[in-house]
Amino acid sequence: MLDVRQSRELQATVLALRQADRGIRLSINRSSRTRLRPIWQQELARRARTRMEQRVIAAGARATASDRGVSVMAATSRRPLAGGLVPADEWAGVEFGARTQVVRVRQRSRRGRTYTRPLTINRQFRSRRPHGMIAFDAASEVGTRIVALWVKGVVDEFKAIDTVEVVA
Repeated sequence: MLDVRQSRELQATVLALRQADRGIRLSINRSSRTRLRPIWQQELARRARTRMEQRVIAAGARATASDRGVSVMAATSRRPLAGGLVPADEWAGVEFGARTQVVRVRQRSRRGRTYTRPLTINRQFRSRRPHGMIAFDAASEVGTRIVALWVKGVVDEFKAIDTVEVVA
């Protein structure tokens, strides 16, 4: 990903935003969010193949822009899905996958006897991938484009403000 400490242009953008009036800064951040969010959401939706991936990863997609930089987030929804899964807490299985395992569980019969039986878990997830499949992949591909759009939006807003002040 991009590092602000390595780019003079990004440093200049952040410093210009920090020096701007609060109203100008807020309007720049608002317009940046409206430009960046659809790009991030489209990229996540394109990568999410199954309904579960759509509901867990893509449904909670957000993008924020401020004088601290640009952030993209996925799986931020705190609302439990039908089975009880909370996307913000339990997104890792969908993003990174999981290994199918057979575990022994203890159960009690209707008559009150306890017994153990094998149970296969993690079948609903794709196979394990250490670098992510949806959000991490999308962020690595779209990250530089989103930051470039943010910088362009900030520069355009400052140009618009300069022309208004010169005319007035």
